[in-house]
Amino acid sequence: MPEEKKTEEKEKQKAKKEETKTTKEKETKAKAQKKTTKAKSTKKEPPKAEEKKEKAAEKAPEEETPKTKAENYEFQSEVKQLLNILVYSLYKHKEVFLRELVSNAVDALNKVKFETLINSDIEDRDLDFRIDITLDKDKKKLIVEDTGIGMTKQELIDNIGTIARSGTLDFVKRVTEADAKDRMDLIGQFGVGFYSSFMAAEEIHVHTKSYVKGSKGLLWKSIGGNNYTIEDKGKKHRGTRIELHIMDDEKEFLEKSRIKDIINKHSKFVPFPIFLESEKIESVEAIWTQPKSSLKEKDYNEFYKFFQNANEDPATYLHLSSDAPVQFNSIMYVPKTNTEIYGWIKSDPGIDLYSRKVLIQKACSDILPEYFRFIKGVVDSEDIPLNISRETIQSDLKVNKIRKHLLKKIFEQLKDIKDKDKDKYEKIWKNYQRNFKEGVPNEYEYREQLAALLLFYSSKNPKDKYTDLDEYVSRMPEDQFEIYYALGIDYDSIEKNPALEAFKKKDLEVLYFTDPMDGWTIDHLQTYKGKMFRPVEAADIKLEEDEKEKDKKNIKDAENLASYLKVIYGDKIEEVRVSQRLVDSPCIMVNSKNAPSIQLERMMRLQNQKADFSKKILEINPKNKLIKSMVRIHKAKPDSEELKTLGLQLLDNMILREGVTEDIENIVPRIHEIMYQAAQKA
Repeated sequence: MPEEKKTEEKEKQKAKKEETKTTKEKETKAKAQKKTTKAKSTKKEPPKAEEKKEKAAEKAPEEETPKTKAENYEFQSEVKQLLNILVYSLYKHKEVFLRELVSNAVDALNKVKFETLINSDIEDRDLDFRIDITLDKDKKKLIVEDTGIGMTKQELIDNIGTIARSGTLDFVKRVTEADAKDRMDLIGQFGVGFYSSFMAAEEIHVHTKSYVKGSKGLLWKSIGGNNYTIEDKGKKHRGTRIELHIMDDEKEFLEKSRIKDIINKHSKFVPFPIFLESEKIESVEAIWTQPKSSLKEKDYNEFYKFFQNANEDPATYLHLSSDAPVQFNSIMYVPKTNTEIYGWIKSDPGIDLYSRKVLIQKACSDILPEYFRFIKGVVDSEDIPLNISRETIQSDLKVNKIRKHLLKKIFEQLKDIKDKDKDKYEKIWKNYQRNFKEGVPNEYEYREQLAALLLFYSSKNPKDKYTDLDEYVSRMPEDQFEIYYALGIDYDSIEKNPALEAFKKKDLEVLYFTDPMDGWTIDHLQTYKGKMFRPVEAADIKLEEDEKEKDKKNIKDAENLASYLKVIYGDKIEEVRVSQRLVDSPCIMVNSKNAPSIQLERMMRLQNQKADFSKKILEINPKNKLIKSMVRIHKAKPDSEELKTLGLQLLDNMILREGVTEDIENIVPRIHEIMYQAAQKA
C-alpha cells in the first residue's frame, strides 16, 4: 500500500534523525572534553570560580553530576505500533494528551501521599504535593512536573517502554485494524496515557527521581521512533518532570489560555493544586467524594450552580456512594427549568463520567437512559479505567452495574417525593412529564416504576388536580378490571365527550388524557398492575340500563333507523347500532374491539402516515330528541331526502369531532342545506 510505504519512509527518516543526533552529541562531548583537558594543563581556575560553579549546580535542580553514558533501549513491538499511529495521526482533539499527563501526575501524588503515611524514610518527605505546568515558547517546550512517587530505571522501562495493560493492548489491536477515520476517533476516545503526548510533541524528555531513599535522578528520552535512552541525569528532588518539545504545527499548546481551558475542562476536580506558569488554577472540591454527613443543602446548591453555570438552585438532588459490587460516587440534580420546553433542541445527556476525579467522557449517554437526559451530574468510579473507549463503556459490566444502581435510586427518590411532597413533585412533573412519557415505549426493565411516576387529570378530581395510577387503582370497585381513560385537547373538552355520560351515571372514574403523548404512551404501556387500559369509546364497554328503563318498542324503531343509516353510509362505517351507554347525546363514534386508539390514529394522520385505519361503529341514542325525530321521519317516509341529509350530517359531525376533515367540501354545503330547511320552517 502507498500509505504503508510512506509510513516506512518516515520511520526510517526518524531513525536516521535519532542516529545523526546521537552522533553529533558524541562529537560535541568529545570536543568539550579536549578543551577542558587543555585548559586544565595550562591554567588553574581560581577558587572563587569553583565556588560559583558549585552554586550554579545547586540552582539547577533538573541535573546532577556525575553524568553517565546514556543506555539505548528498544520499545516493545506494541509500543512501536502505537507510536507510529500517534506520530502521524491527524486527530483533531489532541488536547487529551494533557488530560492523560495530569491524570498520571495525580496517580503519582496519591501513591507518594500514601507512602508518607506508612514510611518515614522516603526522599524529600516534606516536599509539597503539587503539579506545575510551565511553557517555554522560545524553546517550544511544554513541561508538566509533579512531586509524586517518581520512577526507578526498571519502572521507566516497565511503565513507558512496554504496554502491560490489557486495555491498551486491546486499543492497539483495534486501532491498527481500523480505517483512517475510525482510527482518529479511537485515539481520542482511548487517550492511551503517556503515549498520546507524541500527537503534539516531536521529542519527549522525562526527568524522574524515585521516592526510595538514595535513588538517582534519571533522564528518559525519545523522539517517538523505535528506541529510547535512559541515563543517570535528572531531577535533584523526588517526582517526575515531562518536557514535551512541541511540533511546529501544534504551537497552540504553548499558549497559556489554551492550556488553562484544557485543565478546566478535564481536570478541574483533581485533589492536588495545579500551577500554570506559577499561577494556581482555580479548582473546585469534588463534593461527590465527601460523606453526606459533612455536607449541607447549601453545599449541594453551590456546587450545582458552579457545575451547571446556573443562577437558580436545583429542584432536587441525589448523592450516592457505593463500594460494592462496584465502587463509585455520584451526585445528580434535577434542574428547576427544562430548556427543551422553550423550543430548544433536545439536550445532550446530563451525566459526566469521571475516573478518580478526571473527566473520561462529557455528556455520557451510557450512564442513564435518554429520557433521563435532563438529570445533570457526575459519576466517578475508580474501577473504570481512564482509557476506556465509548464502545467499551456500552458493554462494560461495571458501568452496567452502576447504571442499574443509579436507576433504582432515581426511581425511589422521585416516587418518595411524589408520595410525600405532591406540590414539589408536580413542579417536576410539569417540567419533565414528556421525558417520562417518552421513556415508557423504550423502557422494559423499569417500565412499571416509570408508569408509577405518571400523573393525569381525573373525572373524580377538580380540573387543576392530578392523580396517579396507584391512586386510581386503589379507588377501583372490586368488580372493575380495567382502567378507563378519555382523550381530548383539554379538561373541558373531555368533560363534553358523550362517551362519559354512562360512566358518570355509574360513578366510574375516568382518567383524562390531555397531552398528545398520553394516548401514545398508554398504547405502549397497555397494563398497570394487571389492569388493562381501555378508552371510554371502546366497543366492548357495556354499561347496561335497568330493564324497567328500557322501552322495547322505541328500541325496535331505533334499530330500524340504524339499518337505514348503515345503507346510506355504505363502507364508511362498520356498523350502526343502538347504544347502551348514551344518556343525553344523540350518537357516539366508537372503535371496534382491539382497534388502535383514536388518539394513535389521529397522530398518524398528523404525521401523514398512510394506513388502513379501522372502520368505526356509530351508536345512536333512542332517547335523544334528534334521534326520535329521525325515527319519526323514517317511519313516515323512509325514502325522504331530508332524512338522508340528516343521516349523513350525523356521521360527519362525529368525524369532525375526531379531528378528521377529509370530506369538508361536501360537509359544508350539507350544513348550509340543513340551515336553509330549518329557516324555511321557521
